[in-house]
Amino acid sequence: MEIGKIWTAHKAVILSLTVGVALIASSMASYFFLILAAQPKQVTLNVDGVTQTFQTRADTVAQFLTERNITIRDIDVLTPDADTSISDSLVIQLQTSWEVPVLVGTEKKVVHTAKRDVAGVLQDAGIALGQSDRVEPSLTSKIEPDTQIVVTKVKENVVQVEQEVPFQEIRRNDGSLAKGEMRVLQKGEPGKAVMHYKVMLENGKEVSRELIKQEIIKPKSDRIVAVGTAQEKTNLAEAWTTTAMVSRGGVQFRPRSVLKGVTLTAYTPAGGGKSPSSPGYGYTAMGVKAVEGKTIAVDPKVIPLGWWVYIEGIGYRRAEDTGGAIKGSKIDVFFNNRSEALQFGRKRGKTVYIIGPQKP
Repeated sequence: MEIGKIWTAHKAVILSLTVGVALIASSMASYFFLILAAQPKQVTLNVDGVTQTFQTRADTVAQFLTERNITIRDIDVLTPDADTSISDSLVIQLQTSWEVPVLVGTEKKVVHTAKRDVAGVLQDAGIALGQSDRVEPSLTSKIEPDTQIVVTKVKENVVQVEQEVPFQEIRRNDGSLAKGEMRVLQKGEPGKAVMHYKVMLENGKEVSRELIKQEIIKPKSDRIVAVGTAQEKTNLAEAWTTTAMVSRGGVQFRPRSVLKGVTLTAYTPAGGGKSPSSPGYGYTAMGVKAVEGKTIAVDPKVIPLGWWVYIEGIGYRRAEDTGGAIKGSKIDVFFNNRSEALQFGRKRGKTVYIIGPQKP
């Protein structure tokens, strides 16, 4: 009986000792972990590409940023998020938002964005680009804090403009009238045309205009004037009776007269100062289309309009046009383009055979 009581007492003591040891061990472990938790942790912070390393006792990313006096905006990009617990060697990435100026046409706006390329900034700004709009820098360009983005709004319109088509004066030699006498055969009346232009606008301002179509709604009526040449015809007839037969280009003919020491120059459709959109562009004083290899401009007092001539070294040509600088023994030879006219240049001392209204 006594032995049993003693054993029971021993068991109680042993149990008490065991519990005490366990409590002591638990307390020591908790204390150890508290000590570890209180130790500073190393954190790497990268802000907009600039990296620094810090020691911190903060528990979360948010506490760490507060400790560093860093304020986060909703649009900033933070990795990991603010509620993440701090662990040793944690890397925190922060991309801050910038205020980027964007000029759209004449309107300037400031975009608060964390994007780092032009396309991203425009997306955050809600700016939609048209197919022809221009952006500087380009959409794929990276931006810096001082970058300004310029958007040029480009629009293409087709406009219609009604214009007057001026008439021309066409002079025709008339042997029934005395030299110097003039008679109006037909009064001139302007026409009307609708001009279709392709107009380019940049930020609402016109920068170019191109004629794409011309629609005649009322044809012009040219003024036709008969010019007396009776004396000229008499003189030419006298010259014809005294001029011998000649053979040029495999053809024989008797010229009405022969001009010596003639100066030749060259001109093009643009030589008269008319624009390609002008209704009279490329037409002669006779109202016919100028043709390379045929048309020449002459002084009508020397060579009547509509008459054929043979020019030494050039060949047969028809007098169909006039010019302010073409006086006396000067002839302007028509070419389609400027390069050929320049290559022709100026030729002096040429002989010209005046043939008549019919080509031999």
